[in-house]
Amino acid sequence: MKKIKNVRKFLVLLLITALLVSLTLFSFGCTKSPADKTDATLSEAQTSQAASKTEGQTTSESSGSSSAPTTTTVEATTTAEQIPSDIQLMIDKADKYYNDGMFAEAVSAYRSIKSVVDKNTTISDSLKQEIIGSYTNNFEDSKTITDTARMHYGNAMQLEYEKRIDEAIKELEAALSIYPKYQDAIDKLASIKSLYGLK
Repeated sequence: MKKIKNVRKFLVLLLITALLVSLTLFSFGCTKSPADKTDATLSEAQTSQAASKTEGQTTSESSGSSSAPTTTTVEATTTAEQIPSDIQLMIDKADKYYNDGMFAEAVSAYRSIKSVVDKNTTISDSLKQEIIGSYTNNFEDSKTITDTARMHYGNAMQLEYEKRIDEAIKELEAALSIYPKYQDAIDKLASIKSLYGLK
């Protein structure tokens, strides 16, 4: 009886030992050593680099006989995000208004750009900020000029109502000195001068 118990204990120990050995061998087979991982990473990097070189060679070969030397950099392999053409056209149009002294039109055009840029889902947030930042100074200048000119125009209207014509004319001239293409001020000044027989 004791012999049977001893044999059973021995078999159980043997079975446990066999399980531990097989688990250990299995776990070693499933993991790679750090050196193996490094080799695999290097192999992937070398494959990627070779693909980039091949792509660069294909691009330079297809571009014909260019006299400029071709250098391959990280930027050359990544596509830079560009401003969509419709937004660029809007910016150009708004800038033209600004440069031509048509400040009210410029303010309106710059506001339209912001709305279009904010709604565009194909461009990144960083490019959106870059686009808006590119015209912010012109927008702020245009807004300040139009707001100030309108203030002078409003003063002129009040002064004309009070029959203080000389002062009204000075206010209109002040508006036109900062915003020469302010059509309402141009028309009102001409109207007052005509009505009161002034030059």
